[in-house]
Amino acid sequence: MRISTPRGGIEPFYFGTSTKPLFGCYHTPLCRLARECGVILCYPMGQEYIRSHRACRQLVIRLAGLGFCVLRFDFYGCGDSGGDFEQAGIGQWLIDISTAISEMRRRCGLTKICLVGLRLGAALSMMAGAERGDVESLVLWDPVVSGRACIEELMTRHQETLGDSPTKIDRHGTGERQTEILGTLLTDSMLTDIAKIDLLAVEKKPADDILIIESHQEPGTTRLRKRLESIDVHITYQHCPDHRVWSEKLYKALLPSLVLQSIVSWICQVYP
Repeated sequence: MRISTPRGGIEPFYFGTSTKPLFGCYHTPLCRLARECGVILCYPMGQEYIRSHRACRQLVIRLAGLGFCVLRFDFYGCGDSGGDFEQAGIGQWLIDISTAISEMRRRCGLTKICLVGLRLGAALSMMAGAERGDVESLVLWDPVVSGRACIEELMTRHQETLGDSPTKIDRHGTGERQTEILGTLLTDSMLTDIAKIDLLAVEKKPADDILIIESHQEPGTTRLRKRLESIDVHITYQHCPDHRVWSEKLYKALLPSLVLQSIVSWICQVYP
């Protein structure tokens, strides 16, 4: 059943359960003929969420302008969704993606889904696709291939930016420490959870068609491409030497037009 929303409208709303509500924005197609695919945007986390927000919103607007129903949402404990960040984790965020897929299908009446993820959002998208087995296509934008390497990179950036090592504290006297990395508090259990991410170990096919797009070429991404090809995934790879909106200083984080155009063009080719 299709839920009526004005063409070209943006509807902010909460969905999911009453105990773990998720905040989302549903974008209806601007043109008369909607495409036969719903697109769901999966954000990165922490500082990367803040720095990439404008670029992600522009991506969604461009897709809606070309006839796609699009849903962007905040994971549990992130943005305007319910819960505290330190209470969340990988398992919950994978559930959130499934909840978003169900909500998208309920709203637009489409079964075909394309997940678009940036950084940790890309890793979660791929893990969710492999777990579910019913995701048509994926866009992995600068994906976190190794959670352990990602944590090390964040700690290095923290030291370079703030001039000291991340601080471990016990805010609530529970005995579980929290590490502040670039302004985001991560519990020891969450750091352990993220460190377990290894996209090279994913055995099930996450989607039939996958676009891997990266701003800077990384050895882990090359290995990921080979891994996915070995399990019969059709891979399109693009290297767009554009700004890393998720890591650049705020005054340098310009809109990555080349990256956004590449993603939009690929999705339009897969769903003409």
